[in-house]
Amino acid sequence: MRRAAAVAVTGTLVVALAGCSAAGGAGTAASSSTLTIAQEADMAPSGFDPLAYSAGQRQMMSAAYNSLLSLQPDGTVGAGLASEWEFNEDGTVLTLTLADGVTFSDGSKLSAALVLANLERRSDPALVAYSGFAPGGDAEMLSVEAPDASTVVITFAAPQFAVVQSLANVAGMIVGQTAIDDATLLKKAPIGSGPYVLDTAKTVKASTYTFVRNDASTEAADYPFDTVVFRPINDPQARANALISGQVDAGVMKSSTVELLESKKMGVSQIGGTTVSLIQFDKTGTSVPEMADERVRQAIQLSIDRDRLVELLHVGDTPQRNALPSASAGWSEEVDAAWQRDVPKAKALLAEAGYPNGFSFEMLSSPDSQADLELIQKDLAEAGIVMNVRPAASTQEAFDAVKTTAMGYIPLDWSNTVGLMYGVLFGFANTQGGDDEQLRAATGALAGAQTDDGRDEALQALNARLVESGWLYPLYEPLLNIGYNPTKLNPVTFAGTDSIPLLSSFTPVETAK
Repeated sequence: MRRAAAVAVTGTLVVALAGCSAAGGAGTAASSSTLTIAQEADMAPSGFDPLAYSAGQRQMMSAAYNSLLSLQPDGTVGAGLASEWEFNEDGTVLTLTLADGVTFSDGSKLSAALVLANLERRSDPALVAYSGFAPGGDAEMLSVEAPDASTVVITFAAPQFAVVQSLANVAGMIVGQTAIDDATLLKKAPIGSGPYVLDTAKTVKASTYTFVRNDASTEAADYPFDTVVFRPINDPQARANALISGQVDAGVMKSSTVELLESKKMGVSQIGGTTVSLIQFDKTGTSVPEMADERVRQAIQLSIDRDRLVELLHVGDTPQRNALPSASAGWSEEVDAAWQRDVPKAKALLAEAGYPNGFSFEMLSSPDSQADLELIQKDLAEAGIVMNVRPAASTQEAFDAVKTTAMGYIPLDWSNTVGLMYGVLFGFANTQGGDDEQLRAATGALAGAQTDDGRDEALQALNARLVESGWLYPLYEPLLNIGYNPTKLNPVTFAGTDSIPLLSSFTPVETAK
């Protein structure tokens, strides 16, 4: 669903690195070394329960947790904690056969009963990764059964062939038995079966997260570094400087820093397929009453000058009026034409909705989004909409913005469209309970599609409605830049079209073949 390119230049990681069982770099010898990855934000603001997050936290959580299935280096779904899986004919029943010999960091063992206990948490509203699986959810699990110690049978309310992609992400991560007995333990440290465990003595919340090799893991030898350190660095220029100075070895870099990184002989791997958007949190008018009216959200959509945004701040990127990236089968010329900037029409929609004098709302910013939001602020002002931009006081405040503010700023990777819809659009970013029958229908059709024509039709409907409804305000489509130090790391590769490199994709130069 998108182009991919590997080019030499810099490093940190975007919102997530991953490494699940069966996805490691087999044959690489373990070495006594440390990999330090810079991240754009704190990956554990609410603790270490992986189900409390969306795919954006996969990078760090995958160090400590394995998923039921795994994303393979070629982008396909492979074995994970489940060594085999099979759907019934209509895609409503999924049977998983669990792997043998898996031990969690608390000493508990993988079993069908443990997986069942994990999935029984799906009704907990705090576990946003499970939101689609909960009663009434779009990927509702009607039942989960354990007919024997190594078999789990999941029955869905509707066909869910695409759910395997979600089970290879955070939604498929399994926590150990002590975390099931007392979930508060996950506030302090992860309890998983992944290749690493958290070194709490060398971890400082929101500053440095240090993971050391998990000797009990059957896959630990597939990961070449004894220690992996994740460092949240919010400011994009500071991330680039940290890479150049050797403070970090890799990370996600802004396009504006790539030229500097190239001049300093850093390496960069690039991939497309991500869209940067404003995302509507409040669709019900809970925090901003005016936002409950779809015409108001459409007025915002029509007020934004994407072309000017790219021209002034994102040279080389592509202005985007479609929710889905340009290489997706869902991208539409009709949508692009329909949502060109039109301030008079925006004003007319506001008047029609009962707000001829406009309205105001507050938006939290980060170092990554500040300049973009200030420019968009001027666009909205021309239509009479006052967007007050305020820097978030802390990572926790930024994370909580989904509950307290009308919208946020987010890069979205569409390689797992169904998982993104269930986990983010209907999940993490929808705590105020917005609903849209057309979006749910399109997502359900995509989840159950078995033909290319069926998938394409569902993607087209989903893309058009995301923009029309104002659930997303697409801004631009960038190349994602994963920077790395080429004297320490081999070029970082992507798993198919997924923009989040597997943790096993970070390998020291001495292991090159």
